[in-house]
Amino acid sequence: MTLAEFRDRLLASARRLNWPAREEPNYVARSFRDRDDDVSPLAKGAAVGLQLGSYPVLAGLIRLEDPNTLAAALKTFHGQMVIARSFMKPEEIINAHILLCASESGDGDWFAVKDIAERDETVCRKLVWMPDQDDLDASWGLFQDRTFLAKPWERETVVTNAPLDHNQGLVQRVLVECGLKSDIAKAWEGLARAHADDPDTLVAKLVDLMESKA
Repeated sequence: MTLAEFRDRLLASARRLNWPAREEPNYVARSFRDRDDDVSPLAKGAAVGLQLGSYPVLAGLIRLEDPNTLAAALKTFHGQMVIARSFMKPEEIINAHILLCASESGDGDWFAVKDIAERDETVCRKLVWMPDQDDLDASWGLFQDRTFLAKPWERETVVTNAPLDHNQGLVQRVLVECGLKSDIAKAWEGLARAHADDPDTLVAKLVDLMESKA
């Protein structure tokens, strides 16, 4: 999986939602806004900046190696995201994401290493796609479903006749379960609905009603 292919999948997913989706070169700028010194920690071409709807994204490739090597790699993406944030609107910063496409590297539990990366929310949220070369589209779908690009409504069965209120009679059932006779429970509920006096008066009337039907 190349960075260009990863970029194209992200753009296509956003466009299927009818979102504006474009590359945003400023997110991979070499310097902060209104500065001209090169302070970017990333190698040129190691990441791409995207604007997917209201979500600013820094997308890149990462090798899943041991946690120490992974931490060093993530640090470079963190540094670039700090630069990218200088080009974002204040309301966009909270939506910023680093999306990474992982390659297998050596032996070990790659999923555990991926989880380490995703639990680290330094600077912004991060998600890692581990492509399944035997079924890229299926693994992409699983990754997409964990992101803001998910479309769960497309897989849900439409229900047009579902009951909207399962609470009818709930108060009376609870009162009966607590020991009141059904006619007293019904009368209590009616009194509570109609009563406009202070709570102390209402309590007294509830007691009187229960005693009158004892």
